[in-house]
Amino acid sequence: MPRAPTGSVRYIPPKGDQPGRWEVRVTCTDHSRVWLQLKGTWPNSPQGKARAQDAGAAMSERVREKGLGAVPRNGKADATSSTTAVTFKDLAEDWVSGKLHKQWPDHVKLKRDTANDELRLGKLYKSIGDVPIERFTITDAEKAMASLPQDRTPQTRRHYGQTIAKVLRLAVYPCKLIERSPLPLGFLPCVRSTIAFGYLYPSEDSTLLACQRVPYDRRLLYAFLAREGCRLGEALALRWCDLDLERGSVRLDANKTDDPRAWVMSPGVAEVLKAYRSDDADSADLVFQTINGDHCAKRFRTDLTTAGVDRAELHERSKNRRPIRIHDLRATFVTLALANGRTESWVADRTGHRSSTMINKYRRQARQVQELELGSLLPLNLALVADESSPGIVPKLRARQDSNLRPPASKADALSS
Repeated sequence: MPRAPTGSVRYIPPKGDQPGRWEVRVTCTDHSRVWLQLKGTWPNSPQGKARAQDAGAAMSERVREKGLGAVPRNGKADATSSTTAVTFKDLAEDWVSGKLHKQWPDHVKLKRDTANDELRLGKLYKSIGDVPIERFTITDAEKAMASLPQDRTPQTRRHYGQTIAKVLRLAVYPCKLIERSPLPLGFLPCVRSTIAFGYLYPSEDSTLLACQRVPYDRRLLYAFLAREGCRLGEALALRWCDLDLERGSVRLDANKTDDPRAWVMSPGVAEVLKAYRSDDADSADLVFQTINGDHCAKRFRTDLTTAGVDRAELHERSKNRRPIRIHDLRATFVTLALANGRTESWVADRTGHRSSTMINKYRRQARQVQELELGSLLPLNLALVADESSPGIVPKLRARQDSNLRPPASKADALSS
């Protein structure tokens, strides 16, 4: 039975022109044990030994996982061999896979949603994936940033820079592979302008929800996001046990900010979800289990076009504006809530925003809603039209599908009707 990768270390004193160094004893796949030189230059002290032991344990585990049985059995490993060096890709993969969290749970947060990080890292690997962490320089980071397509927005380029910086911070601590990050202050691209975001008018929301050419499941998801304000990932992770449909409340214990929150759902939402739930659904089943989370923004815009929601600014792409995304249903929620007199704390209870700064970004749009007298979203049990593709829902909600329940375009229209 192979030995566990303990990573025993020893200090080799300086000799002649050779500086002192730390070595770790590892067990290879052929059960041989060899000494490999560690890359760190830690002093021969209790603190230096502790850092060498941490780095040695990580290297020992990596040798076991990577199957480095080809290491010479005479105990003399090549100090410059790339097989013993942790590369940028090695460390990044350990981060997104959760290995670093498992090893250092107090210092590395477990990532619940790694799709965006994996996408960015996949592109970064092409230019810097094979660069050993201990040899990583600012030049490597600049090379990676220069390899990005020129049409990427400053926000997107900054996200890539943040990903590089995060991996290198982990290399400093808790991995202790390098003494300090090679990235200086000011490395991250500056975001000098704010891109205008779109939001749906209440009348556009009703038009979308009434369009039976858009699948009912997707319309229900859009309606839920616009009325509850949570993130797309949070909605897709909701299970029936997270909802109290009798009292009309929802709880989100696991979320992006690790700040559990609960609130009362908007009018009509609980009623529609109760009708939507199949009789044989288990409490552990996902609420929106039929929804594929990939390419949601493009699909959302297509559904808007299908429903005839073609306001130009929702589909415009320019230097100062981007087309509406499904995430902007969250902006719709915040904008309309503020415009209709809801407090910041009421909004934050639902969105999970942790500062007034983020919520205040929506106030200008909220003032526009007030000036245009757009009103608020119609209760979901009145706005969402079921169709024959949802056989279990139609009998339960048929009574509320009369066309005269369609919302007016504005408060002025309501007063004149």
